[in-house]
Amino acid sequence: MKRIGLFLEVSNLYHTLNKRYSKKLNYKRYYDFVSDLGDIQQAIAYGAQVKSEATGFMICLREAGFLPKYKEPKEFHDGTKKANWDVGMVIDIIQMIDRLDMVVLGSADGDFAPMVTYVQGRGLQVVILACNISHELREVATKCMEIPESLLE
Repeated sequence: MKRIGLFLEVSNLYHTLNKRYSKKLNYKRYYDFVSDLGDIQQAIAYGAQVKSEATGFMICLREAGFLPKYKEPKEFHDGTKKANWDVGMVIDIIQMIDRLDMVVLGSADGDFAPMVTYVQGRGLQVVILACNISHELREVATKCMEIPESLLE
């Protein structure tokens, strides 16, 4: 059975699914869908939290099988806020690489393409399970799957 690491970029999934379907992801269904591919060794969901606003959501993520990793977003001079987890996600994936056969990435962000190429070079499969998957990821991933409506609320 394949050993799987599951890594989700919560804000990317939220925004891309909302744009396409105006619906939210059911994280338990997503987790169960991935578990049909093999044995999930670690499932991490990365996001942002202002004060304690996401505490209830993080409890739901834990109940669905995910380890939530959240941080306070940085505020920029134009008023926008952002909590970028790209580097943190890549480091977590690389730290687990020797214990996995497959990485499932829940993000459509093309910035992950170099990481995908690196991980595949180490002999792992990389599956993208996201919405509106970028061209860059489609070119390098082992497999890309758009999130089916059956995984939505």
